Amino acid sequence: MVSPKPLVDDGPKTQCDQFLALLLSTHRPRPHRQHHILWEAAITHATKQDCSLCKILTGALQVWFTPSQLGGVQLQVMLIMQQSSEKQDRLLIQFRTPARVTPWTEGQTVNFFVDDGLCGTGGWNLMKTPAALNKESFAWERKVEKMKAWLGRCRESHEMCRSYGAVMLPEGVTVLPSRVLDLLPGNGGVRLYESRVGERGRYACLSHRWGKCQPLTTTRATLGDWKEGLAWEKIPKLFQDAIDIARELGVRYLWIDSLCIVQDDAEDWYRESRKMCAIYQNAVVTVAGTAGFGCEDSLVPTRERTVAGTLKDGTGYRFEVRLMDKHLSGSPSHVHFGKTLLGRGWVYQERLLSRRIIHCCSDELVWECMESVECECPEGVGWMTTADRSRLEIKAIQTRLPREAPVSEQRRVWHDIVRAYTALDLTKISDRAVAILGLAVEIQHSRKGLYAAGLWEDSFLCDLAWHTGTATRRGKRPTDPRPNRDTTKAPTWSWLSVSTCCEYWSRSDLGNGEPWWEDSGTVVEKIELPPYHTLSAAAQGLGLVHVIPATNLKVDGGTSRLTTHGCLTLKGNLLAGTSSQSVHNDTLEWSGWFQRSFGIDLNLQESRARGFLDIQTTNEKPIIRQGQAVFGMPLGTSIDTEGILDPIYRYRYLLLLVLVDADEQLYERVGMIELAHGDYQWKAPAWWDIPFEAGTMTTMKII
Repeated sequence: MVSPKPLVDDGPKTQCDQFLALLLSTHRPRPHRQHHILWEAAITHATKQDCSLCKILTGALQVWFTPSQLGGVQLQVMLIMQQSSEKQDRLLIQFRTPARVTPWTEGQTVNFFVDDGLCGTGGWNLMKTPAALNKESFAWERKVEKMKAWLGRCRESHEMCRSYGAVMLPEGVTVLPSRVLDLLPGNGGVRLYESRVGERGRYACLSHRWGKCQPLTTTRATLGDWKEGLAWEKIPKLFQDAIDIARELGVRYLWIDSLCIVQDDAEDWYRESRKMCAIYQNAVVTVAGTAGFGCEDSLVPTRERTVAGTLKDGTGYRFEVRLMDKHLSGSPSHVHFGKTLLGRGWVYQERLLSRRIIHCCSDELVWECMESVECECPEGVGWMTTADRSRLEIKAIQTRLPREAPVSEQRRVWHDIVRAYTALDLTKISDRAVAILGLAVEIQHSRKGLYAAGLWEDSFLCDLAWHTGTATRRGKRPTDPRPNRDTTKAPTWSWLSVSTCCEYWSRSDLGNGEPWWEDSGTVVEKIELPPYHTLSAAAQGLGLVHVIPATNLKVDGGTSRLTTHGCLTLKGNLLAGTSSQSVHNDTLEWSGWFQRSFGIDLNLQESRARGFLDIQTTNEKPIIRQGQAVFGMPLGTSIDTEGILDPIYRYRYLLLLVLVDADEQLYERVGMIELAHGDYQWKAPAWWDIPFEAGTMTTMKII
């Protein structure tokens, strides 16, 4: 394929004229042409220089975006030309900028189509509007037909979707949530209905972003009124559309969080939030406002999306302008594809736990279930095809017999979940624990140990080897001190205690490709957590632990520093040292620091050390002071190789700790150390066993 080449730089106006001439020409000099121009320059050319091309471009973009969303963005206008005049060219706009990628434009493409008879006498040879994207396809009736077809096909032929959730009940007839909206037959109105214990029925869920406007909510003051009935004119447009969709799909009840949970009743909110897992699992379908619509917007936009005008020579034009978004993947670690809703932490488990989802996107519907992902894009226009879409791995594990999946696979899937989840937005860091609790409760069925503050008993040392990512969800490193633990309600050894992205080591062996890990000799002796970290108190919405019978879990109601935040007791060869310099962030030269601080020669020709701090700080306030005592507790070993001809790298991981209470011998985690050695034929370097064996056998407590 010939690489696209920019036009000769004869000045912005000349470039525009040349590019526009190509659009109207039957001459085909090369398959691709590109034209680059900043948004601000295009606006200037269109308004002050009467540039026809810039008028078309800016008019098309303002169909979808506001000027503030496009500020500083470079437009990459592409013309994909066919070598035969009998075939239509393709005109599209992508977004490029060396400085940043805005959340509004990331991964998106604006496509131009023409309709027969709408382009005057001009020689436009662009793609005709596909049937899947014509005006009729955006009509409400056509959208309903598509949703019914997807749901019907899934219910008839997808065994995994039918058996998911409450497997002992007929598909779609499960126990109702505590409250649902009752969509009375025959447009008889809408009321809030409190179900009886064990009452069954078919219901749908709405997953939506609250946005800047406050949606209609249920409070203690309005609960009685809503049970009598909700006036249609009081219901936001987004909720009205969800109600109409549920009715069209033959579903009697609808669950919406803001209406089915009493928002000013903490006890009710905590109790119902714990049930999120079952609520989304057992719904017939989840309708998602994936494009991030506000509550006053429509789930299925039908506004005109055309740009029309006349060129200087009298040639008329009228283009259908369609926004093709980057599509969702079947991987649990890829959840945010330019859609605002999927960037929210609370929505993550809603998506993973729902058996079926109808994503209402900016310009199309997307279907996602246990066995397929489909969209409305015509072939050759969007990125997605309906073939060869793998299921979400977490859902595949959920449908197996309990505890059948190997620990290595379950561990890898959980690490993928942590990576994806911690990259998402949460208004309150204190929500980080509860917003994934429903998913953890569900995964518990396949695990052989307890879930404690984001880690699992059957892979605990490996799960301790998390580290903050190289970039946060906003593209910046965290520079503020760790939030107060009274706020986060998580111990320092848990990734729930930090507000940034978290990663896990990702190494594979030459066998089955599963990450290989071998625990060190460190022993987990006890996990002590306050009552509000247990599942019994998860009914109060603060749970960090799903309790199963386990001898190493102690629930303590005391108020000491140890029991207020939770404590992990480890026994192992604790490596002790003294920090050779102040440590503020990950830009430190870690190999030298490790050697000087712990007195271990790494032979840096083939070995290195790398550190990951849980938080970053400024020069005025170091994480570790020069001369401060530092400690390393061995966690485990992993292996990595790119191929049979590449050197094999072995890694050893240690928790990086500091002493915070000498009287009670309490430590805090401040990061993790990775020691690496690579060779073609493995021969352990002289230092290899020192970090794991040279320390003093110590029983220590980490808070």
